[in-house]
Amino acid sequence: MVQKQIGVSPAVPVAKEQAKRDGDENHVVTLAGGVQANLVPVSASLIDEVTSRIKPPEIPMWHNPEKDRDEPNPNDPKYLAELADVGRKQSTAAIDAIVMFGVELVDGLPEDDKWLKKLQYMEKRGNLDLSSYDTDDELDQEFLYKRFIGVSTDVITKISEISGVSGEDVEAAESSFQRNEEQ
Repeated sequence: MVQKQIGVSPAVPVAKEQAKRDGDENHVVTLAGGVQANLVPVSASLIDEVTSRIKPPEIPMWHNPEKDRDEPNPNDPKYLAELADVGRKQSTAAIDAIVMFGVELVDGLPEDDKWLKKLQYMEKRGNLDLSSYDTDDELDQEFLYKRFIGVSTDVITKISEISGVSGEDVEAAESSFQRNEEQ
């Protein structure tokens, strides 16, 4: 009987090499407001898990009188608008995951909460919706700071690079991020 030798998965040495390279590189950056952050890779599977929770709409049907049957209508204007909205929401969710998991604040949130008061002022003026966040919760505050104050598109690009995300994915995410910054 030939005994099959079980070896180490090729993923293990690659991961060790990557960890050594990552350890050799300095991923500490200064965010807006002077806050120091360590940038860490974000796994593609996490981003995929987050974005897959936003489901695309079903393709509408229409009745084809020539064939006397219902057929899919992927060119329906309402469907196309819903599809574009889903794409925007998925890009935003990907950015949210990158921001939350790819940015570790070295010294925590700034002691001065002026940034939070400014966000709340923007909400009061109708320019921002913070209703789904508990602004007294530390994790929500951290996310709000990272997402709306500290993290720029340059930081997202750096996280994407160390995470091994493709250039097309970065461009799509940055485009979404820039649209959200303009709102």
